[in-house]
Amino acid sequence: MIHGVLYAASIFVFELSLKLVSSTTYTCLSSASCGCSTNSAILTKIVGGEPASSQTWGWAASLRYSASGSHFCGGSIISDSHILTAAHCTQSLRSASSVRVYVGSISLSSTVQIRDVSKIYNHPSYSKLNYLNDIAILKLSTPLNIRQAGVDLVCLPNISQAILASGEYPNAGINLVAIGWGVQTENSQTASATLRQVTVQSIASTNTYCRNVNLYDSSKRFCAGVMPTGGKDTCQGDSGGPLLMFTSNNIWEQVGITSVGYGCARPSYPGIYTRVAAYQSWINATMNHAHREFMISYRMFILVILLILL
Repeated sequence: MIHGVLYAASIFVFELSLKLVSSTTYTCLSSASCGCSTNSAILTKIVGGEPASSQTWGWAASLRYSASGSHFCGGSIISDSHILTAAHCTQSLRSASSVRVYVGSISLSSTVQIRDVSKIYNHPSYSKLNYLNDIAILKLSTPLNIRQAGVDLVCLPNISQAILASGEYPNAGINLVAIGWGVQTENSQTASATLRQVTVQSIASTNTYCRNVNLYDSSKRFCAGVMPTGGKDTCQGDSGGPLLMFTSNNIWEQVGITSVGYGCARPSYPGIYTRVAAYQSWINATMNHAHREFMISYRMFILVILLILL
């Protein structure tokens, strides 16, 4: 009887503690062409992050080795044919055929849409020594079905050079959300089976904690974390995934790409993220180049067919 009472009491305390955990609900603009998924995002202040809900982050992409099917990095859907990720995830791959892209599910064990990759565009100035210009774009072999539930586009920054030159974007002290299937502890080798989400804050490049990790070039990278305690951070396997800001227009905008860090969630050591706004021109030019390559290949294919028929 006593055990039964204690068990009931423990359940009550647990449920009460869950109710006391503060949470924030982000309801996006459903008519937006990007940055809005089917379900509202609900984030709590649980240390270390929490599992994401289904159809909340429709642009999340899992990059997996074609040979083994194992997850190694994240990415985000920026068009029906392009995935944004980190160059350090892709620069060592033997070929585009070495990777496949999985989208549409928060679970690594579920299959919704899978695409082969036809071309990898690593930033031409990416540095393996210090991870500068850690950005890449994958061209998919066939377009995604964006109309399918759980598959959405993320919005990208559209910021003038004047604003970028006058200050940091995003501003310091802004709540940002990182998502990914990365490991949950620094020394683990096992990816999370379910997509996870965590709220961190952007940190000014002049801040002491940001200086601890050495940005090298603050115009192209920025820091984010929960300082000084740590406890919330991205980790191995989250690389290439998006760092998101909920804008005043009620949409999710990708302001960062998970790049590198000193361990995971260590006190006084924030994570380092590629500043997406600094690469607006490169992203647009690369996507346009990929489209032109496709059109040229398609026209050549049609020409060959006509010559055969003639």
